[in-house]
Amino acid sequence: MASICRLTMVCLFAACAVAACKPNPPASTNAPGGGSTGAAGAPPTADADQWVLNGAAACAKYLTPDEITAVFGSASGDSQPNGPHACMFSTAHAPNTDYSTINIYLSSGGSASFDEDVDTKNGTPLSGVGDKAVRTQEDGVQAVKGDHICSIGVKPPYGNKLKGDALALKLGEVCNKLFSLP
Repeated sequence: MASICRLTMVCLFAACAVAACKPNPPASTNAPGGGSTGAAGAPPTADADQWVLNGAAACAKYLTPDEITAVFGSASGDSQPNGPHACMFSTAHAPNTDYSTINIYLSSGGSASFDEDVDTKNGTPLSGVGDKAVRTQEDGVQAVKGDHICSIGVKPPYGNKLKGDALALKLGEVCNKLFSLP
């Protein structure tokens, strides 16, 4: 009986390991704010593919300690890729609890996709970021420049040092850095 239980446990762990190691599905169009960016069913161009790949390292390379401190009040935390087009910076306000994150997601699709997105439609226009930008309802930013779309969200949207337009402009600075990349 014990060997059957052990065998069942090994099979269960193996199945979980296989499921966890499955490759990510093709790039989703879900942005961190919950909306979508990217033309439905339209593959990005080769140039756009190269640019969106900057998203995986964007948190580590382009979120400076000054920007992180401006948002959260402290620069401690860590960055990690979250798929090929996205990354996440996370910090705990208390040891191992109360996590806050900055999520960066890059996509392509240009103004048409940008204008159709629910976060863009419900956002507040923001100047000085890309060709066109909005502050999302959750104090993130979504911007477009040419064919490139940059979405940055902060979770939770409350309890941060910066809020509203000030937070969106600070996040917009990061989008502008990303828009300058090839």
